[in-house]
Amino acid sequence: MTARLVAALLLAALLAALLPTAVRADPGTAALSPFLDAVAACAGRRDLTLAVVGVEPGQTALSREQAEEVRLAVESRLQATGRVKLAAAADVVRIKALREGTTGLSAAEAEAQIRAAFAGEASVFLVGASRAGATVALRLQAVTRTAECKATSEPLVLPIRTGAGVSDVDAVLEGAVRAFAQAAPNARAVEVCPFVAEGGHSTCAAALTDRLVIALDAEARAPNRILRGGQLEVRRRPPGTACAGGLTASGRFLTDRDRQSWMEVEFQREGAVLAPSGRRRIGIEGLGCDPTPRPFLDHVAATARTDGGRLSVAAAATPFARGQRLELRIDSRARQKLYCWVMAPDETAFVALPVRGNDASEAPLKPGEARRYPRGYGLDEIVAAEPFENLFSCFGVEGGLPPELEARWLAAAPGTDAEARLLAPSDVLDLLERIRLTPGVTEATARIVVR
Repeated sequence: MTARLVAALLLAALLAALLPTAVRADPGTAALSPFLDAVAACAGRRDLTLAVVGVEPGQTALSREQAEEVRLAVESRLQATGRVKLAAAADVVRIKALREGTTGLSAAEAEAQIRAAFAGEASVFLVGASRAGATVALRLQAVTRTAECKATSEPLVLPIRTGAGVSDVDAVLEGAVRAFAQAAPNARAVEVCPFVAEGGHSTCAAALTDRLVIALDAEARAPNRILRGGQLEVRRRPPGTACAGGLTASGRFLTDRDRQSWMEVEFQREGAVLAPSGRRRIGIEGLGCDPTPRPFLDHVAATARTDGGRLSVAAAATPFARGQRLELRIDSRARQKLYCWVMAPDETAFVALPVRGNDASEAPLKPGEARRYPRGYGLDEIVAAEPFENLFSCFGVEGGLPPELEARWLAAAPGTDAEARLLAPSDVLDLLERIRLTPGVTEATARIVVR
């Protein structure tokens, strides 16, 4: 019997779950949907063209480079909703600079481009920027063209990955993107696959994926491309999915025995390589990432957004003996809805909580409340017959997950009269990434080890 099958059978013994079809969520839409609804109400139309102007001129939380990075990140998130077209208002200085450039653009034509850049239902300003380590919290404030109405978003938290080493990484990525633009000058769309870390999982892979998206976004908004009428749509592929078909960008990251970091980027069209960067040595200082490659369960635990003052999970024994009853203690120190799953080393998982139709598991936990899993929820006891190691991981969210993520989670969740659906690695990685973007989410993890 294969290790993967053993893990699946043991996990099935842990849980009872439901088998509905999973509901996919649009990336990053949960926090922005209410804001876009308010902007649409102001503008009196659903199809919006917005100009993301950027941060306030007098702010001191971000450097000029960081402010531009954050503006591009906000534009990417707005584009990902599928509800917004972007005007090029923030790029107007570049357009104007080309009036006397080599494009042959006349003054009248340049002015027409500038007027078109401001044609939109509203301008979006990034206000109230507050820096906290490697992140910045800010709000989006949209003001309509006539200044008769405005809408303000809830706080949005974005990573900041600038500093020593970033310019080194960006130089490599910009060179790779230039080679791609020369190899495929008429490309209309490119899908960015998550970087792969050799030897395991590393947070640097995610950081480098972010930098590649930023470099491609900058190419998509390059003045010459805009003035030629060329468009380049930059899309992210979900983690864990095959990087094949169409026009794709992918990358690999590794750290050698001397603790030196290396990166390579490759663009492909239908499997044919267009523009390989080759393996390049990079500095990762300032990226805010850990280059250490880790096994999957170690990586999930190491990167969990834990807060013991709000939520903690502990196994009743470490390790459990074969034939011993498995039990975990969940302590909540704040009011929050709980979402727990059991993760296997092969990146598969089963949802454990809530159990559909089980009132105790569906009710929010109160401050100071402690529960034993599974007995504290009225569920059957679990006895392990064979050695294995899994990770019991929980998310606590005060108001619950956004509707799209809630639907996906419950679609795989156990029911009182049905078994759980085994989540494939692509679903596990995608859910993990999206849930961690939920504002206010707290995580807690505990190893389940049977010897």
